[in-house]
Amino acid sequence: SGQSDSTVCVVEHMVPVTPAVARLKPAFDALRQDRELMLDKAEFLELCPRASPDIIDGLFGIFDTNEPFGKIRYSEMCAFVLLTSDTDRSEEKLEAIFPMVDTDEDNLITRTELTHAMRMLYYARFRDSEYSDSKVPLVVAEVMSEVGSEEMSLRQFTEWVRSDKPLIIELRELLQRPFSELQEEEGSSPDIWSIQARMTFEKIKVDNPIVELDGDEMTRVLWQMIKEKLIFPFLDMQIDYYDLSITYRDETDDQVTSDAAHAIVRHNVGIKCSTIAPDRARVLEFNLRKMWPGPNGTIRNILDGTMFHAPIICANIPRFVPGWEKPIIVGRHAHGDQYQATQLVAEGSGTFKVTFVPDDGAPEEVVAYTFKPSSGGGVMLGMYNTRASIENFAKCCFEHSLDQGLPLYLSTQWSVLKDYDGFFVDVFQRTFEHSYEKAFEQQGLWYQHRDLDDMVRQVIKSSGGFVWACKNYDGDLMSDIVAQGYGSPGLMISTLVCPDGKTVLTEAAHGTVTRHYRALQRGEKTSTNPMACIFAWSRGLAHRAKLDGHERLAEFSRALEEACITCVERGLMSKDLAACVHGNDVTPDQWVLTEDLLNAFANELKLVLLKPLRIQARAQEEPFGANSDGGMDRTLDGASLASTNTQL
Repeated sequence: SGQSDSTVCVVEHMVPVTPAVARLKPAFDALRQDRELMLDKAEFLELCPRASPDIIDGLFGIFDTNEPFGKIRYSEMCAFVLLTSDTDRSEEKLEAIFPMVDTDEDNLITRTELTHAMRMLYYARFRDSEYSDSKVPLVVAEVMSEVGSEEMSLRQFTEWVRSDKPLIIELRELLQRPFSELQEEEGSSPDIWSIQARMTFEKIKVDNPIVELDGDEMTRVLWQMIKEKLIFPFLDMQIDYYDLSITYRDETDDQVTSDAAHAIVRHNVGIKCSTIAPDRARVLEFNLRKMWPGPNGTIRNILDGTMFHAPIICANIPRFVPGWEKPIIVGRHAHGDQYQATQLVAEGSGTFKVTFVPDDGAPEEVVAYTFKPSSGGGVMLGMYNTRASIENFAKCCFEHSLDQGLPLYLSTQWSVLKDYDGFFVDVFQRTFEHSYEKAFEQQGLWYQHRDLDDMVRQVIKSSGGFVWACKNYDGDLMSDIVAQGYGSPGLMISTLVCPDGKTVLTEAAHGTVTRHYRALQRGEKTSTNPMACIFAWSRGLAHRAKLDGHERLAEFSRALEEACITCVERGLMSKDLAACVHGNDVTPDQWVLTEDLLNAFANELKLVLLKPLRIQARAQEEPFGANSDGGMDRTLDGASLASTNTQL
């Protein structure tokens, strides 16, 4: 797990530039290395032979009226790069000021350094020395007003850039205007400049253990890389490790799965890699002694929890349902119903009866159907569920809704199955009123039951932002539909939540990516999507932080997610996500290899840890709108529901 000490490492700030400006990088590096150096046009052409003379003329044309005439210094070069930066987000341009000014790479800049950079930025835009000389002191004063010293950190500078203070708003608008001096080649792709800095990071000490459940094939390979690059360099924690690979499960007669589940009960937090649920072909492939059950079912039965599937939303990954801007988290009651039903085929005429024999009373019998000779026989089904299981399902759903800060909807077909599904509705309502109503009100949340057909209509029209509790078959179906609706099943994470509200197991919602593992075995490099595996770690660590009251760990888990999403939205992504964006004709320049992607995530994580986290808004408005079908209020009328259940 490493030692709890301070680590000094290199972090790379990424500055997007146009290809034409990118050819000026040798001159930029020379000026950055020697802040006293000034270059004339001939020296620029010598250092940057691939650069367009028009671009160099444009640079010198801006600053020729500014002393020293006919020469470019570092601050002027920085202003030119920022104004021509290849991004529509002025906030990104402003954040790039810091690494450019921080030439000693210590993640601190002084008032004087910032003043020089701002003066050149204003001068390049307005070509008016008097205006820039009068404006810049005001801007710098606003930046430094809450610092209390003559230097500021990257975190403090970023807080100002993302604030709503008057002068930063004005500066963002200034940077959004097109820069007429730059004529870029048509169809050109942006380039990225890497500006290095040093960071000191003190490892986060995690007081209580995490239960790690290792897995199979390509996800096992990803798992190890994620730990090496994104987890252990930053955290000092104890791992209670269990190898759930198919070969070790076979070696231990699957006892390791049971041991892992009981360890999760002890420590309350488990983080699981994807595993193989063997079929006949896998039994032969691995020479297994028997066809062992999948670990997930065994663990779920021991923990008695509910599995919730949630999307990872990236703004640039197209969604098949475009309106789903917020997460829809599907909770499936994976117990009973069709999956543990008794089936029977009738070959001829006869009577189908359902009989219940109490331990302490007379049998109850209901005639379900009479098959007549003309019917030619038929099929029969008997299914069940238990009050205890439904109550635990309800508790898990209410606990997870509170944890996620999202409203809860239960969908059933109670208008058809008035007794069977009505039982679910009654248990949920009573659990809500007795144990959760006040907590929901305190968070501004609500609970509501809807008929399944109405719920499906409203979900498709909604913007997302809720937890959806489904019965067994409904949850199996709807979780797959929702996963595809968000664009990629590779961006779904599963969280098993137990009724106690404390015990949680997180996992990627996809399989072991066998096809990529076969390619790896052949010596080929792959571009495998690691997002869901990473989020399994971040969500598990977030729950550990919640239980322990560990704010630094909570911030780290959010920073890890922010870093990954930022990279993907910047265009750094695996091949499957690139295909979502660009279609099946995706080209190699549109995606990166697995290890390169994880390295990019690790670098961005270091940057995010140096900055304030972005605020993520909670979705607490009615996701279906005020006038959705049925005219239902967002909370159920408890009195009318009680009356309905009495009639049932």
